Amino acid sequence: MRPVFALRASPRYHGAMANLLDPNLFWRGDAVPVSGRFDDSYYSAENGLSETRHVFLAGNDLPDRWRGRSRFTIGELGFGTGLNFLATWKSWRDSGQTGQLSFVSVEGYPLETDALGRATAAFPEIGELARALIDQLPPRRSGHHLLRLDGGRIELLLVYGEVESALDETALAADAWYLDGFAPARNPEMWTPGVMSRVVARSRPYATVATFTAAGAVRRDLIDAGFTMEKRRGFGSKRECLAGQLTAQPERGAQEVSQAARMPQTCVPDGPVAIIGAGIAGMSTARALNDAGAEVTVYDRHSSVGGGASKTPAGLLQPRPLNDGSPLAAFFHAAFEFAARSYDALDQAWSSRGVLVLGRDAEDCTRYQALPGAEAVDAAGCQLVGGVLTDEFGAWFAAGGALDTLKVCAALGDGVRIRFGIGVTHLVPQKDGWRLHLEDSSVHEAAVVILANGIDAMTLSDFPAMALSANRGQISYLAATPVSDRIIAPITFGGYLTPVADGAHVLGSTFDREADWSSGSWSVVRENGHRRNLESIAKRLPILAAALGNVTGGWTGLRATTPDRAPVVGPVPDGAAFASAFSVMQNGGEVGDLICDVNQPGLFVLSGLGSRGFLTAPLAGEILASQILGRPLPVPVGVPPLLQPGRFLARNIKKGRA
Repeated sequence: MRPVFALRASPRYHGAMANLLDPNLFWRGDAVPVSGRFDDSYYSAENGLSETRHVFLAGNDLPDRWRGRSRFTIGELGFGTGLNFLATWKSWRDSGQTGQLSFVSVEGYPLETDALGRATAAFPEIGELARALIDQLPPRRSGHHLLRLDGGRIELLLVYGEVESALDETALAADAWYLDGFAPARNPEMWTPGVMSRVVARSRPYATVATFTAAGAVRRDLIDAGFTMEKRRGFGSKRECLAGQLTAQPERGAQEVSQAARMPQTCVPDGPVAIIGAGIAGMSTARALNDAGAEVTVYDRHSSVGGGASKTPAGLLQPRPLNDGSPLAAFFHAAFEFAARSYDALDQAWSSRGVLVLGRDAEDCTRYQALPGAEAVDAAGCQLVGGVLTDEFGAWFAAGGALDTLKVCAALGDGVRIRFGIGVTHLVPQKDGWRLHLEDSSVHEAAVVILANGIDAMTLSDFPAMALSANRGQISYLAATPVSDRIIAPITFGGYLTPVADGAHVLGSTFDREADWSSGSWSVVRENGHRRNLESIAKRLPILAAALGNVTGGWTGLRATTPDRAPVVGPVPDGAAFASAFSVMQNGGEVGDLICDVNQPGLFVLSGLGSRGFLTAPLAGEILASQILGRPLPVPVGVPPLLQPGRFLARNIKKGRA
């Protein structure tokens, strides 16, 4: 058994993203949590759980309104102790629902894990659910945090941040709303007319709303926003509370229209979904759709899960060092966090836990140390992980590590129908979907087709402007020595080195553009690939390199990469329609505002993962499932335009190249 160890912080560490403000929690009578910042309690001293059921569940006519629904979405302002969510989750279970519940909650002052545990411990009947929530509770950092619970039937999207900006960055269409900020007199920012108009803009027609307050200003603002409101009997000593319903979808202002254009839209009819490719991209998407109740079949020309590059003997999870506050940085931060939680939920996914990142050089290492979740380590800490004395400093990511790639892909596909050994030769559009022609001359039909087959996605999509490139990667197996056997976690340095598994280290990886990727010649292991891998570690970590044994073998894979090193995720455009629409939209429009009519109906893609497939695929699969099914988007609205497949064509048009 490997030793448990602690890493010492280095003075070079500059901290992660700024944490959110603290609610200044204290306890009234050792039982009721109170925010000192707002001088208000989180729930009623009489019985918080009963209050939730009376105000929010009954106020939204739940569970009756969700009976028989395959999907139901609730929006909440004020996550607090999580009591409303937990009560709703229990009611969903108790009412025998078999579909999927989406719960989106905005919170500006998240509680620490211990505080949430103490607050919910007062209600034993939700104890099991509270423990499951606490096990996945994200760090107190601004942004979108997606949690999967109850075998995927419950999705909780926590959006941490100031309420108006958080809503502006969140795309959902709620069936019901819980307005549960602190009292309007104590927390007025949560109850402004602007907040209420944003709530309406993110609601389905005839959505309902409930809140504990009966304040006249709140009632009037909700009516002005479009709700028909009524007063109800309050809970306990409170005389009144409010409930209401949208009688129709009111007209939206310019800001709401712009946001609505980016909201999830079901652009295709319900029906079977075909996913082409059983690697990490395809299996992550299959898992997200299967959890939502979609009928999914995966096709792969290989003989087992993993397909292509996902069969690498060492899949590493480490973050990408972007920390510039951009939507793309937000995507990669959220992807790392969500991937770690996803793999934690799978049996035997990890080969080893934690990853030591040294970076390509000192400057690169400093960028990693500034990322969320990083723990800076000095030379002694690096020696503890790497087993040899070094003057390096690094960043330790406890949430990362080395993955058993085949077990990961197999576990993600549990319960999904997979057809191995038969590739798809071409696709033919139909009135209500697609016809798939397979290598065995059989024909299958699907309402939705998802291309998750790497570089081949360009050919099947009939959209070469996706700009995918094939890059060959070769890894080397190295014999262990008494010194190298001390390595207890994967180390990355531009390349990477794993601890001993099955008698050998994995050293990788080359990164070579492969022009002739269709011939199969790339799959041959080459001696110069081994030589370059060894030279890479010898140049960066000479002491560690000298402690390694000889090369005993190798493996090659083919990565699909993009010019901007971000994946392509979303509906596949019709090239001519996209180019025509975009050229018109250059007069003030944004590529993110392009919607279904420029896309090939029912055709989606997840590719271009490069060497970061195990980092980005789980969250990218959730984005794709949200776009297909009309679920809440698990990332800020600025992210999908940066990933959509037509972005390179749009850039070329802007530059006059197409």
